[in-house]
Amino acid sequence: MNHRLLPCLLFLSGSLLQAQALLVLPDAEDPDALHFNERFIARNRVASISGERMVKRDGQPMRTEPARYLYRFDEQGRMTYANNSFGNPGTGRDTTSVTFTYDTAGHVMSRLRNDLAGHFSYRTEHDAEGRPVSETYSRIENLGTDRYSLLPGVTTEISDEHFRYTTINDTTWRKTYFNYLDLPYREETFTRNARGYLLTIADRYLISERRSSTVFTYDEGGHLASRTDQRDISKPDTVKRTWVYDQAGNVVSAELWHGDRQKHREEFMYEEQTMLLKARLRKDMDTGIIHVIRYRTELR
Repeated sequence: MNHRLLPCLLFLSGSLLQAQALLVLPDAEDPDALHFNERFIARNRVASISGERMVKRDGQPMRTEPARYLYRFDEQGRMTYANNSFGNPGTGRDTTSVTFTYDTAGHVMSRLRNDLAGHFSYRTEHDAEGRPVSETYSRIENLGTDRYSLLPGVTTEISDEHFRYTTINDTTWRKTYFNYLDLPYREETFTRNARGYLLTIADRYLISERRSSTVFTYDEGGHLASRTDQRDISKPDTVKRTWVYDQAGNVVSAELWHGDRQKHREEFMYEEQTMLLKARLRKDMDTGIIHVIRYRTELR
C-alpha cells in the first residue's frame, strides 16, 4: 500500500488534527467502529460517505458483495444517520439503520434503530460535564405497513439505566451503573496520567465479581497505539489491537491479536489530494481472505 502525503497539505489543513478523517479513541466503546472526525467532516463540507464491500480469496478475482454502507452528516460534522444494507432490497434482511439526534450541547440525545426486529430507541441524558447519566431503551410500535418508515404508535420502555460518577483522586474516577430498581450492579474505574491520557479501565460486576480490564498505550504523537482487553482477569486470555499513523495523524494500519496469534491486519487508504477516506482493507490471517470496503464521499 502507498500512503504518500503532499507536504503542502500540512499547511493547507490549518492543523494536523483537521487532517485526520478518522479518529481512534481510547474509550469503552466498540474499537472496531469507525469514528469520523467531526472537525474534518465539517471543514471539508462532507455530506455523506458511502461504501461497498468486496472480497478477494486466494486464486480468485476480486468480487463485489451485496453489502452497502452509508453515513450522513450535518453541517457541524456530526453523524445523523448510519445504514448497513445486506442482501437484495426487499428481501426482509437487507437493512439496519440508526438515526442520531443531538441536544443543544452537541451530545447524542437519542439513537433510533430500525432492523428486522422493529424500531427501537436509545435515549441518553447527560450532566453538565457531558457525561451520560441515564439511558432508556424502548421499543416503538410502527402503525405503518412500511418497515422502513416509522409511523409511531405505542412506545414500550424495556430498560432504564442510570450512571453516577465518583472522583477518587486527581487521576482516577469511577462510573457506577444502577438498574431499574436503582441498585448498583457494575463499576468501571478509569485512570489517566498527569497529562490527561486514559491509561486503564477496570470493569467489575458487583454480583458475580467478574472483572475485566482494558489498557491503553500511545505513540510519541499522542495517538492511541494499542489497546489490550482482558475480558476476565482470572484467565490469561487477552485481545490486543495496535494502530500505526502517518505524519498527519491518519491511521494507516491496524492489527488484531488474540494472545500471541494474529487474527487480522487492516490498512486504510486515503485520497492523496484531499485525504478523504478511500478504502479499508482487512486480511483474515486464518483464511487469507481479504475484505475491502471502498468508500465514496459526497460534498455539500
